[in-house]
Amino acid sequence: MCGAAFSCLLLLLLEYVPNYTAIINTCNLWRNFDDIQDSWESVQRIIDYYGDNQDEIVANAGLDHWNDPDMLIIGNFGLSYEQSKSQMAMWAIFAAPLLMSVDLRTIRPEYKGNPAESTRELRSGPCPIMPLSGIHYSYAIAFLNHRTDGTPSEISVTLRELSLANPEGYSITDLFDGVHYGIVQPDKHFKVDVNPSGVVLVRCEVAKHGAAGARAPFRPTPTDRSFRNPFHNNNNLFNNFGG
Repeated sequence: MCGAAFSCLLLLLLEYVPNYTAIINTCNLWRNFDDIQDSWESVQRIIDYYGDNQDEIVANAGLDHWNDPDMLIIGNFGLSYEQSKSQMAMWAIFAAPLLMSVDLRTIRPEYKGNPAESTRELRSGPCPIMPLSGIHYSYAIAFLNHRTDGTPSEISVTLRELSLANPEGYSITDLFDGVHYGIVQPDKHFKVDVNPSGVVLVRCEVAKHGAAGARAPFRPTPTDRSFRNPFHNNNNLFNNFGG
């Protein structure tokens, strides 16, 4: 038997404060911002709204009830490839329903895909995920570049600055490129280059006791794009999986 999900649309009036307790008792998901349009500007406005109101929005999502920032427009006409990855990454960080409005029979191959703290130009968002070890969660982290011009922007942080403090470190994998960076300690700097209107999405899986210093095998993907290893001190470029 198939289950049913009930959706609500909240009226966005200036003085209206949603009663989320009542909404959760009635609805499985709720739209709480403007209808999405087929444009990067529209996607940015939704991301900014969720970022600016995250304390209230995040607290009211949970098992069987979710915030709904509207559908994915990946594969339509308004987003570039980089912008499409950005929407997918941020909707995943929001724990939003991933509903697409596109004909999957005709979607272009490149859109089929591979296996927080904020500023107005760059956002980085950690989201707790499984598995966990003791009190320490694993995390997914999205680094989003709001700029649409120029060259890639560099972000340099430590995992501890993003509240990742497992003393055994974290096993880091780029979820779009499939690149594995091994075990990284909380106080080691993490550097990524983020393309204009693009995103870098990484999985930080909590390392277990005795795993520090271990290195999992690389997971090659069919790509010839260059990338910079974010844990390399001199910031050289690496091609494919060589060092």
